Amino acid sequence: MTLQRLFPAGPSVAPRLLILLAALSLILLAAPLRAETAARQLGFADALFAEGDYYRAVSEYKRYLYLQPDSSWAAQAHLNLARASLLAGRSAEGRQALDALISRHPASPQAAAAQLLLAEIPFRQKHYQQSHQLLQQPLMDSASTFLRQHQQRLSLWNLLHGEQYPQALALWHSNPAIFGLKEADLLALQQQPRKSPALAGSLSAVLPGAGQLYNGRYREAGLALALNAAFLLGGLQAIDTGNSILGGILLFFEAGWYGGNIYNAMNSAHKFNRDQHQAALATLKQRSGFSLLSDDKQVRLQFDAHFD
Repeated sequence: MTLQRLFPAGPSVAPRLLILLAALSLILLAAPLRAETAARQLGFADALFAEGDYYRAVSEYKRYLYLQPDSSWAAQAHLNLARASLLAGRSAEGRQALDALISRHPASPQAAAAQLLLAEIPFRQKHYQQSHQLLQQPLMDSASTFLRQHQQRLSLWNLLHGEQYPQALALWHSNPAIFGLKEADLLALQQQPRKSPALAGSLSAVLPGAGQLYNGRYREAGLALALNAAFLLGGLQAIDTGNSILGGILLFFEAGWYGGNIYNAMNSAHKFNRDQHQAALATLKQRSGFSLLSDDKQVRLQFDAHFD
């Protein structure tokens, strides 16, 4: 089509030229307007995240990703969608968002962070072996030094929670400076005094309440001794007086109390060891300054500054 046909000579040339210029202006302005709208949408989602309104933030991040799937901020939006889901208690939804981030933006720094957040989900659920297995997968090439060190720190805490002390010590020796702990701390944790469940059960089998006394549970020890003695003596006395049916009933219940006394002693020993171990871990964790990435409630994770 020639310019002469578009703009034939005559008085109608000027209006047509104005219409063409207006159309071109709208086309040129559309892209900046779309970019500005996208920035506002993401900014609103970020504002909700900052306020702690994670449920609404999840919806707004989803809206942004639906409207702007190819945005340069899409990877960050995916990451914050996952973090908001986790902070809202939606572990399954957070896991899906992290998987989507890794699949769609594998070369982004956020994908490496997503790998670690995936490992933190079972850690929070006290599935330390599962978390440790996920950490054995190599991080993306985009992972910063900070993220690689966090992978090692999280691995160490998985091993400590699982009481796998030789492996924990070996990992600590690989890079002692990053853990915020001394070798003596790990050795002290390993050498904590423990109660023997087998010994506690054996003591209570010989004398009801003795295992509880060994565990330092004095009230339970007295109660176990009193109940077992009462039912045993009551049953024997009933039989001696010729009331064998009542004696049998009392001795039947005594057998239950006796078995429960042994089980309780063994369980108390396990609980003593578990509580002592958890208390020691909490003290070491506070001293080391360790924290999970998913605990960070800032809109931009602190490790953003470490991205390569």
